[in-house]
Amino acid sequence: NSLENKQSKKNVVVIILESFGDKMIHQTVNGMKITPFTDSLLDQSYYYQNGIANGKQSIEALPAIFASMPHLMATPYILSSFCNNNLDALPSILKRNGYKSAFFHGAKNGSMRFDSFSKIIGFDQYYGKNEYPNKNHDNGYWGISDGYFNPWVVAEINKIKQPFCASIFTISSHHPYEIPITY
Repeated sequence: NSLENKQSKKNVVVIILESFGDKMIHQTVNGMKITPFTDSLLDQSYYYQNGIANGKQSIEALPAIFASMPHLMATPYILSSFCNNNLDALPSILKRNGYKSAFFHGAKNGSMRFDSFSKIIGFDQYYGKNEYPNKNHDNGYWGISDGYFNPWVVAEINKIKQPFCASIFTISSHHPYEIPITY
């Protein structure tokens, strides 16, 4: 089913929170919400409260989320001999309907092969640590801290021709929870 009217095409943004389970969302500790901003986003977004995880590691997320491929093999799909197969995934479907797309991940390019896999499933652009303009923001563990990377992502998303599909896979909610001194 083709999306006919460009005026009616909605932008699609998929936010993937690293190591961030449903048990953290809409929860309070001592009367204070632990994820107030995320809760506010979910209150005005499509949020599937009864979604079921189909993987245990971050590397299993992209095939599951964008290509509807649960983790079924001993080896993550991205590392398997099948990883270069053509897949009819969300970004490629949207591309056929006039969408531009970009995938963002603040880790080193090549991390979990997200850069190559994002291209295989149809994302036009990949933005990782290599594309980020300030190497001093590297947290020394996983890459560019979300507090620095995410505002830059928003600026880059604002440059994408509409309609677009953009996704960000965060890193700061992964142990060791390094918080930049400025925050």
